[in-house]
Amino acid sequence: MSSLPTLKLSLLSIAIVGSWGVIASEKILDPLTSFDHKTWWKSDGWSNGFPFNNRWEATSIRNNTNGMQIVLFKEPAEYSNYAFSSGELRSHDFYSYGCFEVEMKPIAKPGVISSFFLFAGPFDTPDGGNGKHNEIDIEFLGNNTNILQLNFWTNDNSYIQSHEKLIYLNFDASTDFHRYGIKWTKKYIQWFIDGEIVHQVNNTQSDPIPSSQDSKLRVMANVWPTDTAIANWAGEFDTSTESELIARYKNIRIQEGKNCKITH
Repeated sequence: MSSLPTLKLSLLSIAIVGSWGVIASEKILDPLTSFDHKTWWKSDGWSNGFPFNNRWEATSIRNNTNGMQIVLFKEPAEYSNYAFSSGELRSHDFYSYGCFEVEMKPIAKPGVISSFFLFAGPFDTPDGGNGKHNEIDIEFLGNNTNILQLNFWTNDNSYIQSHEKLIYLNFDASTDFHRYGIKWTKKYIQWFIDGEIVHQVNNTQSDPIPSSQDSKLRVMANVWPTDTAIANWAGEFDTSTESELIARYKNIRIQEGKNCKITH
């Protein structure tokens, strides 16, 4: 697996020109070694409610020379019924079709979700968006980090039409960085691990994928403990946990354009 150079190109478009003209636009190449306020913002001071068993705090996202940490830890607060604090990274911009990649190490702890995903919804709506829930996921379920879960929703505010797909890995994702990618086009969604395609869904009239005409999508990453009511999904989270649980991220790359290239 190749690593990206420690170079940040925030909101700067670089045309990649070949014999067929402009094929992609490099929007973000961020090692996450420092927090780029022009590109990202942090969820802070609120909770999503069920099935999330935490509140979001900006202090739960930390950056250092090794990249970004999202830290889940027990820290009761007077203003919240949730004893656990965690972090959620959000892009300011919403993006159209393109390639979206990250290197990450998830948390190996039952009941904890570590994720990287594209999202829009009633409270996250871009200009011209339809205000409905559209999402494309990369998720790790903490009870078994030898498995990757992929998913998507299309115009589904009720979260009914999910499309879970489990990818069985030949490694434990929590022990080393690997590169995970999404290529989103009008015709299909592809998911990648270390530059190799592992799953594809095609756009069909009967089961459409998210459309950028309906809504562009934010780039997001978060970590959250699950409510015990869904313990059969990711395992049961131990609410007596006192130690910090840390997911690690680096080298987020975003390219817009149907001919974008996933890193090999």
